[in-house]
Amino acid sequence: MRLLLFLLLSFSVAAQEEVELQLTVLDVAGDAPLAFVSVQLSPGLVAGQTDERGRLFLRARPGVYVLRASYTGYAPFEQELQLREDMDATLRMEATAADLETVTVTDRNDQLALSRPTMGVERLTAGDLESIPTVLGERDVLRSLQILAGVASAGEASNGVSVRGGTIDQNLLLYDGAPVFTPTHLFGLFSVFTPDAIGGVDLYRGNIPARFGGRIASVLDVRSKSPTRQRTEIRGGLGLVSSHLSLESPLDKQKRFGLLAAVRGSFTDFLFPIVERLQNTEARFADATLKLDYRPGDRDIVTFSGFYSQDYYQIDLLSNVGGIPATANQYAYLTLNVGLEWLHLVNDRWSVKTSGHRANYDPELRFPQSDGGRIDFLSGIDYTIGRTAVAYTGSGHNASLGVQYDHYVLQSGRLDPGGVSGIRPVRLAKEVGSELALFVEDEWQVSDRFSLSGGLRYVRYQQLGPGERRVYQKGEVVRGSTLLETIAVESGAIQTYSGFEPRLGLNFKVTERTSLKASYARSRQYLQNIYNATTPVPTSRWKVSDSNVGPQSANLYSVGLSQQSTDRNYFFQIEAYYRQIEDLLEYRPGADFFLNPTVETDLVRGQGRSYGVELTARRATGRLTGELNYTYARVENRVDGPTFDTRINRGAWYPGYFDQPHTFNARLTLDEGRTHELGFNLVVQSNRPYTVPNGFVTIRDTPIPLFLERNNDRLPVYHRLDFSWTIHNLRRQQRRWTGDWVFTVYNVYGRDNAYNVFFQPRDASTPPLGIFSGSPFAAYRLSVFGAPVVSLAYKFTFLP
Repeated sequence: MRLLLFLLLSFSVAAQEEVELQLTVLDVAGDAPLAFVSVQLSPGLVAGQTDERGRLFLRARPGVYVLRASYTGYAPFEQELQLREDMDATLRMEATAADLETVTVTDRNDQLALSRPTMGVERLTAGDLESIPTVLGERDVLRSLQILAGVASAGEASNGVSVRGGTIDQNLLLYDGAPVFTPTHLFGLFSVFTPDAIGGVDLYRGNIPARFGGRIASVLDVRSKSPTRQRTEIRGGLGLVSSHLSLESPLDKQKRFGLLAAVRGSFTDFLFPIVERLQNTEARFADATLKLDYRPGDRDIVTFSGFYSQDYYQIDLLSNVGGIPATANQYAYLTLNVGLEWLHLVNDRWSVKTSGHRANYDPELRFPQSDGGRIDFLSGIDYTIGRTAVAYTGSGHNASLGVQYDHYVLQSGRLDPGGVSGIRPVRLAKEVGSELALFVEDEWQVSDRFSLSGGLRYVRYQQLGPGERRVYQKGEVVRGSTLLETIAVESGAIQTYSGFEPRLGLNFKVTERTSLKASYARSRQYLQNIYNATTPVPTSRWKVSDSNVGPQSANLYSVGLSQQSTDRNYFFQIEAYYRQIEDLLEYRPGADFFLNPTVETDLVRGQGRSYGVELTARRATGRLTGELNYTYARVENRVDGPTFDTRINRGAWYPGYFDQPHTFNARLTLDEGRTHELGFNLVVQSNRPYTVPNGFVTIRDTPIPLFLERNNDRLPVYHRLDFSWTIHNLRRQQRRWTGDWVFTVYNVYGRDNAYNVFFQPRDASTPPLGIFSGSPFAAYRLSVFGAPVVSLAYKFTFLP
């Protein structure tokens, strides 16, 4: 008790010795506030970022400091500051027009990592995304995240990510505050976020802030840029696969309105005939981002945002899905999101932010027939969010208190035969859910060495009518034979769940350049994607929690150590984590969710655990910059049901779908300083587990494989090297028009990485290889890119 009292007194005395600097950062051209500007006081570990008002409160002991500020597209600011007492200061930064594209300032500030009580948080700016080589030359959010520690790909050419072993649907993806349910284009090659519109990306995989909820693995918060109101900027690019164009401009003479409009389109049908087996394959996509910023006065900011994403592709390699024959399979996805936000600055410390968002997701699966007819399978999600939060910044606190209401309507599936004979129309029952959440959070700088972040989120979830409540025999396994009755509910609550979700983060600075951290987070997931594959497929479906399928819950514990070198050129970090999952959803052998009105009969519930250690080494200064990451991680599940068909691997722990023990990532960038920039990206990792038959039996002269164990083998080691060469403003002329040539090679040495392994009856020409040499079945490996993929793109910026 005396020790605790001594520590509290020490923190109190230290806090009393500090003075407060209230800083406002503005654009010099029009005094517009600049958000997310990185600010640092040297010497010392005092650092932070401005909020949406361009304000920042820093606490430090009296003395002489060097104030440094950096922001993408603006000239770095540096000035000596004598801090003797509480003071207010205004900093004006000047945009660099000619060098706008070459300025790359990372918001993943090492000083912030040392001083803030947050763990498992990664921040990428538009500049970071530009410097990472990607497939076919596209700047890509999700693929860029895959080079970070603890983030793994769902497979070759896939933009789905697994964060610390979580499944794809356990990640909450937000774009300007609205959820995105299908984040990829073109068979998973690209993410859907319009490249020219991206302003920043935050990935939370540790102590997730209390303002976020609804997923148990991570939160990916993607934000579009705030449109400039000082000048008109036009950007664009031409490439083999896609082309894009964006416009930023003020809309009135008073420059109160700012507009951002960005579009991207792809028409790649002409590329597929080059490969004989893809002669009848078609694919095209488009996306667009719109943002309108209005500032009626000095204390109000109103923002409207819109997002559109559309995909269409056809594959004739598959002729039967869900038992429905077709000449080919056609897939169409449509996402349409809108949002409106109002930020009101009450005074220098208090603000209120109110927002509303609407997300519409409409996937469609089409089955063209040989006689010209077509069968359609349609589903969809209508998602509405309303949110209000009050924020306070000052006296060492950055706190907020708010309420959020989510309402979602799921169209589980509808089969339209389109007049095709022999096919009956099917319409599954609609599912409706809501989440009412109250949250409070605070990041408190207790002293110059100790800080903490605390949060509490309370969620009341309800399954609402109209919908169905299916009642099964009590104490019996949920299956078709134990279903007693189906009750139709027109309105009101059908099922209710509720609970608290605490979040805590601690940071203690051992020395000026060393910090220790620890965190805890509890979360629940009420909306889940159900599928029996590694990644969601078009026939997978979203499911609300009900009386038979409860929410998943997770507890995450993390500890870490951060260290900056004496010369401040290098940063090192190690984090260890352990996550427990209750009510994990798994599927029974032979599960089929397509047009299944009772999906719970094909589901089982179990436990999950994941643990690992993540190591990071980073150099962010000089001509040669880069990052090295190594992760050791394990993912294990256990399903121990009362019967043989509700038990997986005899009830023992078995590898999860993203159990990839070893992952090494390296990203290096060599900047010549004027025109040329070279980028290298190396990935080496243990591949995913998959299931092989344990043997075969013959029934009526037909060989039948026996699958007695799940995930009992592993795909070969995955490794790949990517390269990019950017030539910026070749003639180095100070012109309104500047252009970049970007040359990229994905999979430089042509590694034939396995995407999946599948089994089918042996063909007469198939040689007897491997463990199946004496069996009637053969194993086939599916690869997406078995050769280098070369691309060339031209990107430009024009300032009229």
